[in-house]
Amino acid sequence: LIALVHLWLTAKWLVRRRCSEVRPGICAQMNEPVSVIVPCYLPNEEDTIFATIEHLMTQLEHSGPLTLFVVYNTTKKLPSEMTLQAWDGKTYPSGRTLRVLEAIGSRSKAENLNYVLRQVCDKFVALYDADHRPDAASLQLMMRSLLERRCPAVQGSTYIRNPNSLLACLVDAEFFVTHFIYFPAMQQLSGTAYFGGSNALWQTEVLRQYSFDPSMHTEDVDLSARVILDQHCIHFLPTARSGELAPAGAVALGNQRLRWFVGWEQVTHKYYCRVWSSRLSVWRKLGFCYMFHLRWLLLLAALMGAVINPVITSPFVYPLPTWSVAIQSCVYIAVTLYVFVAALAICKVIWHNRSRPSMWAWVALFFTLGWIYVVLHFTLQTFAFMKVL
Repeated sequence: LIALVHLWLTAKWLVRRRCSEVRPGICAQMNEPVSVIVPCYLPNEEDTIFATIEHLMTQLEHSGPLTLFVVYNTTKKLPSEMTLQAWDGKTYPSGRTLRVLEAIGSRSKAENLNYVLRQVCDKFVALYDADHRPDAASLQLMMRSLLERRCPAVQGSTYIRNPNSLLACLVDAEFFVTHFIYFPAMQQLSGTAYFGGSNALWQTEVLRQYSFDPSMHTEDVDLSARVILDQHCIHFLPTARSGELAPAGAVALGNQRLRWFVGWEQVTHKYYCRVWSSRLSVWRKLGFCYMFHLRWLLLLAALMGAVINPVITSPFVYPLPTWSVAIQSCVYIAVTLYVFVAALAICKVIWHNRSRPSMWAWVALFFTLGWIYVVLHFTLQTFAFMKVL
């Protein structure tokens, strides 16, 4: 399915490349003031927040005024908090201003965001996590896409900016495949993308209309579901990239992914029936179900194709030549399409990471070890389902 979608996307890209032209008035709107929000839990992120501020204020490209809001919560007074507060009101060249706000009483990222959104006056607002280092042109790319498509939000992609371990390199390869292969296909099939919590640009009024729910494990996915059910579309733009730190280790990675799976399971249960009473078109309802309700079915299909079928049709169990021609044809087609997707991913990583040949090998290794990835995801999804029940 992903392979067929990418064949369609390639054909559509070739046509659009010939016929595309910039809509009049977009260039002027690119200079609109933008607010940037960075939520921060100070005890954990005091070592990175100051470098993030300097990066955003000096490296991120935007031709108009820019106000950076650093909103933090903390469980105890720290020397870094005094330093951070002293930076409040600091100005930078090109009309850039830093605001530092403490979300008193906040215990989560969701509460930090709800607090600071009331202070934002600009028409557009971008969100980044405290460890993010967005590429210089990423904000401009998202702004252009948002204006051209007239959508409420554009979601960029992420990569690992410190790939200095085996785990970090594998996660980096996974991020690339997810953002450049799977998410574009999901967007085409469901009619929308979703908000990933960071490296995203929003129309402020739309984002402010939906408050973040602190009770959800993934408040960003919960907000996405509500936005989509109200007939909005979020656009995914993988070329708008931002680097983040790798998880501290295998345990931290496992805990992070389990939280993500639990969050998706929470959102699926919460809106399981509401989609049918929404005003979405039939196609958009099916797209919503593809994104949420059918996750289990798709994961089971992946487990069947990547793990169970290769074992059953191996020379040691029931060799493939002993099966019917129809079964053999299905297996050969599935393998061919998987190889096509892998080859497409390698071509994309070569194009987008020309200066990092090692990344090409990691993406190839990711597809080689795809069956392990599927087993781990199925295991975590099962645990998440049991926790939410």
